[in-house]
Amino acid sequence: MLKRTTYNWRKFLYLVSSHLIETILKPLTSDDRERVLILDDSTYDRNRSKSVELLTKVFDHATGKYIKGFRMLTLGWSDGSTFLPLAFSLLSSKKAGNRIQDINPFIDKHTVGYRRRKEAMEKGTETMFTLLDTIQVGRLGVKTLLFDSWFAQPLLNVW
Repeated sequence: MLKRTTYNWRKFLYLVSSHLIETILKPLTSDDRERVLILDDSTYDRNRSKSVELLTKVFDHATGKYIKGFRMLTLGWSDGSTFLPLAFSLLSSKKAGNRIQDINPFIDKHTVGYRRRKEAMEKGTETMFTLLDTIQVGRLGVKTLLFDSWFAQPLLNVW
C-alpha cells in the first residue's frame, strides 16, 4: 500500500486530522481560544541517499549549507497547545540542474502520485495555495493563517 502511486495520502491525512479536530479537540477547547492554520517549510535531509526520485540540492538556512534532500511544506492546525498536520508537500527544485534524480518516466501520468511529483517542482508559494485548497477552513473553525515572512513576497499580494 505504501508504494502505490494511486493512493491519495494527502486526503487520508486530512480526513484523519480533521476527524480528530472535530470530535476530540474542538469539544475540549473553549470558543474564546484562537484556532489557526500554520504553514511552515523545513528541510528534509536525505544526505545518504543517491537514487531517491526528485532528490535535490536544498539550502538549509539553519546551517547555512546545501544538503541533499527536500523542502517539506506543512500546513497544520493549532489551538495554541496542540498541533496537527493537515497537508504536506515535499518540494524539489524547479531547476533541472539542481535535481540529482528526475521523475521516474514509467509512472502513470493519470495518478495522484504523478500529480504530487509535478507539484514537487513548483515554487513553495504556488504549492501553498494548493495545500489551502485541499482543506475546508470552515469545518476547522480557523480565522487566521500564520506563515514565515518570506511567503508574503510581492508575488503573493495578488491573492
